Formats: sequence, C-alpha cells, structure tokens
Amino acid sequence: MAVVSLPVQFQNSFWSQDYRKGLEVLYSKLEQGVVENEEIVAFIRTRATAEAAIATALTQTSKAPAVFDTDDGLSLHIAVRGLKEESIAQGNVHQAIATDLQTKIADPFETWANGYKQRLLSSHAIVLDGHVRTYEQAQQEVAVLKADYFNKSRKADEAEDDARFAPVTQAPGDKYTVSPNLGPRDKRTPQRQPTMSERISQRLKDFRLNATHDLHEAKAAEVTFDAGVDAEEKPKVDKGKGRAVDPPMSPPLLASPPPLSPQLPPTRLTTTDLPPPGPPITVAGIQFAPTEISTLMAKAKGELNLRPVRFPLLGEYQEAFTGEEFAIWLKDNIKSFEGNLDRAEEAAKFLTEKLGLLRRLGEFGNEYVNADDAYYQFRPKAFNLEAPKNKDDAISPLQKNLSPLADNVAKRTTTFANMVSKALNANTGEPVHIRARRDADVADQEFRVAIRRLDRQRLGLEERIEDVLKTLQKWELDRLRAVKTVLTQYQTCVEGLTKAVAPSFEKSSALVASFQPEADLRALIEQYRTGPFRPEAQVYESVSHDESDVVFGIDLRKWADLGTWNHVAGAVEEKKEHKDLVPPVLSSLLHALQEAYQAMPNDSEKRKTWIYEVPLPAVHHLRETMNAVPPEQSLPDDALTKYDPPVLAGGVKLWALELDPPLCLYEGWDEFRKLYPTVGGIKSDLQPTEEQHVQDLQNVLQKLPLVHLVVLDTIIQHLRGLRESTAAAAEESDEVYTAKLALSVGRAILRPKAETKFSIQDRHPTLLFIDLMNKYDAILPPTLAKKKRESERKVPVRRRTRPMDMRMSRSRISAGMDLKELHAQQLAQRMGKPLSPPASVASTQSTLMEEPQDIPQIHTDEPEDIHVVDNRTPPVATPPPPPSFASIPPPPPVSAPVSASVVPPPPQFANIPPPPPIVPKAKSPSPPANGRPSFKEPPPEVDDDLPPRPSSFKEPEPSFDDLPPRPSFKEPAPEHDENELPMPNFSAGATPASPPLPMPKFA
Repeated sequence: MAVVSLPVQFQNSFWSQDYRKGLEVLYSKLEQGVVENEEIVAFIRTRATAEAAIATALTQTSKAPAVFDTDDGLSLHIAVRGLKEESIAQGNVHQAIATDLQTKIADPFETWANGYKQRLLSSHAIVLDGHVRTYEQAQQEVAVLKADYFNKSRKADEAEDDARFAPVTQAPGDKYTVSPNLGPRDKRTPQRQPTMSERISQRLKDFRLNATHDLHEAKAAEVTFDAGVDAEEKPKVDKGKGRAVDPPMSPPLLASPPPLSPQLPPTRLTTTDLPPPGPPITVAGIQFAPTEISTLMAKAKGELNLRPVRFPLLGEYQEAFTGEEFAIWLKDNIKSFEGNLDRAEEAAKFLTEKLGLLRRLGEFGNEYVNADDAYYQFRPKAFNLEAPKNKDDAISPLQKNLSPLADNVAKRTTTFANMVSKALNANTGEPVHIRARRDADVADQEFRVAIRRLDRQRLGLEERIEDVLKTLQKWELDRLRAVKTVLTQYQTCVEGLTKAVAPSFEKSSALVASFQPEADLRALIEQYRTGPFRPEAQVYESVSHDESDVVFGIDLRKWADLGTWNHVAGAVEEKKEHKDLVPPVLSSLLHALQEAYQAMPNDSEKRKTWIYEVPLPAVHHLRETMNAVPPEQSLPDDALTKYDPPVLAGGVKLWALELDPPLCLYEGWDEFRKLYPTVGGIKSDLQPTEEQHVQDLQNVLQKLPLVHLVVLDTIIQHLRGLRESTAAAAEESDEVYTAKLALSVGRAILRPKAETKFSIQDRHPTLLFIDLMNKYDAILPPTLAKKKRESERKVPVRRRTRPMDMRMSRSRISAGMDLKELHAQQLAQRMGKPLSPPASVASTQSTLMEEPQDIPQIHTDEPEDIHVVDNRTPPVATPPPPPSFASIPPPPPVSAPVSASVVPPPPQFANIPPPPPIVPKAKSPSPPANGRPSFKEPPPEVDDDLPPRPSSFKEPEPSFDDLPPRPSFKEPAPEHDENELPMPNFSAGATPASPPLPMPKFA
C-alpha cells in the first residue's frame, strides 16, 4: 500500500501550545527569505555591472592614429577593421544584456521584494506584538485573578472558622448580634454621636472653608508686611491632592502696601536680562530644545481629551487625562518614534519623573504608569521651559521662609487624607468573615468571567493565526515563484552570449531547472515545523465543586466520577451500560451525523465527511453552541440540524483533541510506539506474529480506563459503520480510505504530552487507527469484555472492628416471646453483619465469589479481618422462622491448620447469658451436645449481572474426616497435595447452564 499522508501546510505545521514559538520559527524563516531576495538582487546587479564594464571595454576604440584606415586593399587592414567592428558589435550585445538585467529584471524584482518585506514586517508586528502579546497579558491577568480568588476563598474560610469557634462577645454598637436580656443602664434617650468618618469629613470641610475665608480676608484687608521681617503666623496653604491650580508667586500676606506708603524699589526683578536658552534635552534618544518641548506640551493639551476626575475625599480635578492617552499621543505625533509605543512610554516617563511636566493625581509620588486608570495634569512649567530656574532672584525672603512650611502642610494633608480613607474602609462595623466571604464571591465571579473571556479570546486568536498561516504560505509560495521567474529571466538574458561559455550556461540551466518552489516549501515545513494543531482548552476550575460548566476540554475520568484507587465507586460505575459511559455531547454529534448522512447525495460525499479540513470558525461556532447549553440540560433536538456533516465531524475531532488527557492517555504514546516499527528502521527476523501483535494491542488498551475504552469503541464503531454502509469509489479502495481516516483522526485519539521533532514524524497513531478499523472484532470487544470482568471482580471489604452494643433492644421484645430465643437470634445477626445490603432478613452475609453448591463452608481467620461467607442457600421469598435447633446436626469438628487459627463456633446461647464470653481458640473444638449450629446459611444475594451457576459441580470427598472442605476459587487452578483437601472437579459430559462469555479468537 502506498503511504498516504496529510499535505504539509503552514496551518497544520506551525502550531505550538503557547502560539508564539511556532509563529516565531515561521517568521524567522520568512525573514530569511527577505535576505535571500536582497542577495538575488545584488547578484543580478553585479552581473549587470560586469556586462556594462565589458561593453565599455569592447566599444572603446583606440586613441592611436588610424593606421589601419589607410591602404584599404591590404588584407591585414581589412581583417583588423573587421575585428574592431565585431568587437563593437559584441560590446553592444553586452551593453544590451546589462541594460536588460538592470531595468527589466533587477528593478522590478527589487520593488516587489521591498513591498513583500513591508507586508511581512507588518504581519509580524500585528500577530506577535499585537494579538499574541494581548493574549499572553490576558493569561497573566487571569492567573492573577485565579490566585486572588483562591487566596480570598481561603481567607474567607479561615475567617468563618474563626467566627464559628470564637467566644460569644457582644461589642457595643454591634448591629448583628443583639441580646434581648440586656437592658439600658439609664432611662435617658440615647443621643447619636457622629462617627469617626463624619468627624473627619467635617474637619476636612472646616480646613477648606477656613483656607478660603482667610484668602478673601487677606485680599480685602491689603495688609502691608516688611520684606525683611520674618512672618510669625504660618499661612494655611492647601497644596495636597486638592484641585490643581497655578501656585501664586507669593503667599496672600504679601499684598501691595497702601498707596500712601513708599514704594519698595524693584531691586532684582526688573534689572536682570533673560538668560540664554538652555541646552537641548534628550528624550528617548531624541534631542529637543526646551521651547520645542513647551510647544509640544501646549499642542498635547489642545488635542488630548481633558476632563474632570473626582477622587474620594480628595475632591475633583480639572483638565485630567490618563497615562495611556498621553503615551499614544506621543507615539502618533512624534515622527522620530516611528510608531514605537515603547519609546513613547519611555519619553512620557522622562517628561513626568525627570522634568516634572506632568502631575500624578490621587497617588503618592509622581511616577508615570501607562494605564487607563492613572490620571495626570499638566504642570504650569510644562509650557514655559525656557523661563529661568533661579528662584532666589524672583522671590522675596518671606516667601523663602513660607515655602517649606507650605510644602510640609501639603505633605501632611495628603498623608492625613490617606489615613482617613483607610480608616473609613476599615471601620465599617461589618464582621470580618462576612466581608471576606463577599470579597471571595466577587473574586469568584471576576475569575469566572475572566476565564470565559480568555477562552473566547483564545478562539479568536486561533482563527486569526489560521488566517495568517494561510496568508503567509501564499506569500512565501509567491516569493519562491517570483524568484524562480527572476532566475529564469536572468538565465534567458545571459544565454545569448558566445558559444565559448556554452558549458557554463548549460550548467546554469541545469541548476535553474532543478529549482522547484513546491519542493523548497515542503522542505521548509518538514525541517522547521513545530507540530500539528492541538488546542488547549481553558476550563474553569472551582474550589467548591468538581462539576464542569462546559462539555469541551473535559477530563473523561472526572466526568465519569472514576478514581484510580476508588474501587467502590469504580465498581458501582462499571455496572453501568456502555451507552451510559458515553458523554452526551459525543452521542449527540454522532446521532446528528447519522441523520445528516441520509440527506447526502451519494456514498462518496458521505465518506469525505471525515476527510474534509473544516475551517476553525465553523467548528468553533459549533463548540460554542454546545458549550452554551448548561450541563444539567439536554441539547435541543434541532440545535445540530443547521450544521453540515463535515462541521459535525470536525466537532467530534475537536472534542477529542481538547480532551485532557486524550483517549489513549499521554502514557499510551510510548506504549503504542513499541508495538509498531520505526519509519526507516531495519526489519528484524524476530517480528511478532499477527496473533501476538493483536494480543499486545489488547494488553495496552486494557490499561486505559473503561470510559476511555467505551468512547474509543463508540467512535470506531461509527466509522466502521460508515465504511461498511458506503460503497468504495472506483479510484479509491477501502484500504486507501481507511488510511485517510487514520491520518485525519489518529492524532485525535493518541498524541504525546509535548511535541518534539521526533514525535512529529511518528506514524504509530495512524497505524493504530488502521488496526482498530481493520481488526476491530479481534481487539476492542475482547478488551472491553476483559475490562468489564476485571471491574466486576469482587474486592474484599474490611469489617468493622469497633465495639458493638450487644444489649437486647427493647423495641423488638413483644408479649409472650422467648427472650433467650430472641437474644440468640439478635446475637447471631450482629455477629454476621453483612457488608452490603441484604436481600432478605435471613440473608445477612455478603459473598466474595461464587462457590460450588454442594461444598459446605466455614469461617476462617484471614488477614485484616477479611471474612469470606457462603451464599449458596437457595433464595426464599420471606424470611424463614428461627430454625429448630434440635433438628440441625452439629457441624463437623475443625482442625486448626498450621499457618492460620480457626475461630470456633459460639457457645450455646440458651445456657450463657449475654454478652457471650470470648472462647479461647482450640485446636479441635467439639460442638455442644445439644448446641446450635455455629453458622446459619442465609439465602444468597441475587445478582442479575452474574451468569447462572453450572449444574455439574460435584463435592469432593474430604481427605480427612475431621476437616471440612475449603472454599474454592476460580483462579488460579488448584494444586493438590497431601496436606490440602482436593478441589471440586467439573463433569466432563455436563454442559453449562448458560453459554460461556465470548473470548477473542486469533486466526
């Protein structure tokens, strides 16, 4: 059979789990193609320059006197003149070749190559620096929300535990716990006192009113101060985080003197000349003059969206803008940044922190943050950077003394406002555990919304990446074809030279002809691919419950509620039918496919349903439709009818691809690889036979959980039914179609934990799928039967060893009833308490495994108090009355074996009062003379899942009269010796009551 493989393409070869690695590898190779274009252009231009030089050398005539122009009849002169003319003709040919190489080949290709380079760089910036970077930032934010959710949930649980076990104390003013037994200490009407927050708010309001009132009084009074006298009263300057206003040059106390007072001479304010302009300022690697920065800030103030912003307790700020808006404005308006957002952010940080042109609102310090929640204002000095910086020449001595005081007041006001804000948030009077639980619920909702948003963002990113991969493949193929065209034109152009270089031209033609664009593209993909499409679903995880709110990206083991060591839960689960272990989403999709097959025109289209490559947007739409239905609700009947059959098949493959772990588990990758030969490996003579290969496959498949086997069996049955119900086309046999199915579905059921350059080339997923399709009857049904029998195998259950109440229950005593008989019955029931719900009152013991019907059984000591009891008494409809103890013969004596001790039967209950004393162990205890039997044989528990017992069991004769026969087990086969009793034998001619279980037959 010819090897059938998927076509190598960008959209199925450059995917990675983080989406960035595969794209970076691809873009690096495509950027290498840009360098190749430049090399080709340089090579053509070099050849054109050489041809032009040759043409110049051949066309230049000698400057010596024309000796050969005379004596026209001489043959020598004619020959030389002819040679010169031929040389000029050859030079013209070389010049024509040089012109063609420059104008017709190099120039057009260089123009196209430059456009290709710009398109490639733009695509790289949009995809990696845009979409992928945004997705990675969203992942980090979701990780932060997840950690915050877990921390707050833990803190809420701890706070609730502390509140639950804390001593009951009632704090004054507690509105949550009020004791009705406490009365007021006095009869006066309680007066409400202002809270701490109200007192602080009133104090801040008084501060603002006093500052405004003092300012107005200072302006109206026109008080004169001497410039040489120190001020004794400290002005109340509010320079905290209040409204941003221009600071006055002097405090209000420096008012002008009355007109009658002599004017102070302007000593240094009017006589100083303007200083020379300052040195240029380097901002993000670019030098600006101070005037240019001031002009730029004025332009920014006119174009930015300035708006008022209000902060709690601090007031409202006018003409505010965010740090993100300022960085984007710098990027768009400074051409030297070339649209680089990082350089614009660096420039904004320098202007804010170093030059102090911007003012941070509502926070300590003046740090620049490129975020939409960080607000800033322009400082006044942002518009006059050319002004002199020497403050000593422009302010008075009084203002020098007041400036540190004003700064101190501003710092204290800001600190006080922050303390007030923290106090208001901390002293709400609400209990800690209630506030912590509310915070945890809010964090849970934020995490849930963020993870759903991240998953949708991932779907959009995958769709964009798929489109980009298709576009990049088309671009690269066009580039390679363009290179092929250019090289062909070059070869055609230079091929018209003399025959002397014909061997070189033939070699060049052979080299050009050997170049195949498609082969180069295939080699690029095979050498640098990072793996096929393997989505990684983002699934919400809750700390309060294990149920998932989606149907894609689930863990089948958790869905089926099966644990690796939870035998009891596993045993209950395994009793379900196989159809109950198939997820509803898979059943709905396969059922919709079965109905959609009926509407298809022919068998060929039905077969192509699973071969088509469906675009991701269509499959994602189907995925979101099914994820939108709550898990507790069933999918509407008409929800899948609007989708085409290839989209439904793509949904099944996507569902299998997003399973974590996959159907064959991550550990199965190496297990199945051992069963198939390596590609290109040396064939060995010790190859396993067909039967041995099938047996190895069964052994590996049997390691999978039952739910995985059932789902795999469901998918294989559906595809086998499709193949058998449709006729093979004339040009495509069933073998070829199975190989195509294996290439399309094989990676969905078996894939590695992480892709490597070796795992990409492995073909054992395809070979495994082909074996499952072609040898289904010999592999999957026997494996499922073995797994079913293994899961139904009885597991010993430990009996309780804690003390039990042996007293008689008064509720069971009725009038006229024998108390001794009642006590004996109650004691027997308690001593033989069943491990599973009894089928009747008399059936108080559970069975470990089936035994022959005619072999008596007794209790023996087993490790860890594991009790094996007999359930071979025929079932009865009603509980039997207490047996007549006189009519029951005593049990045979029991001899204690060497390695285990035997528990003797309990003494006669009629002679010993309750509770019975512990009887010491004896080697061969004798039964009481008129005692009761040691154990009753209760009716067996009816198990519908077990086949009926064969009727051909015979009771073997015991080797010793003083030993009862031991219980028999099915596996392993018994071995007879002199110290052990013989095991029951099957009659050779007897036929079983029910047909045996089907076992695999190997051809």
